[in-house]
Amino acid sequence: MSDRSRKHKKRFACGHRGYGRYCHRCAHQQAIRTARLQKRQGKRQQWQALFLEDPIDLKPLPKPVVKKARDVLQALQQGTYYWQLSGKRLNRAREVISIPVTRRYRLLCRETQDGIQPVKVVSHEAYNPLVTRPKRLAQSLLNTISRFTRGAHKRLE
Repeated sequence: MSDRSRKHKKRFACGHRGYGRYCHRCAHQQAIRTARLQKRQGKRQQWQALFLEDPIDLKPLPKPVVKKARDVLQALQQGTYYWQLSGKRLNRAREVISIPVTRRYRLLCRETQDGIQPVKVVSHEAYNPLVTRPKRLAQSLLNTISRFTRGAHKRLE
């Protein structure tokens, strides 16, 4: 009978000990990390794809505000009147409608012949100066609308 060499445990570079060519424990943990990362990236890509469908730019807003703003926008598209969403016309600029999204954010809309056109979601801190100075509000809305229409043409191309 010949002498067989016994298998000896190796110490891998990670510090674990085992019999194989590589550390199976670390390989398994790396596979789990990779799967989680791919799942997270898939969710992130789905979330980013939803921004292309929005009628206005909602990217800079926090996630809960984006969700509520989308609910308000969807209700407006389905024909819900703005006053049913606690919206109101501004005193000095009657064509502008303000609809609360959350306590800190407002959706500014403009009434046109075609109906209500959403313009921008602003924080309450940005909303207050616009409301108190109607010239600033008009200028801000015109700038936002012109940027929005330029962006819409770029999206269509």
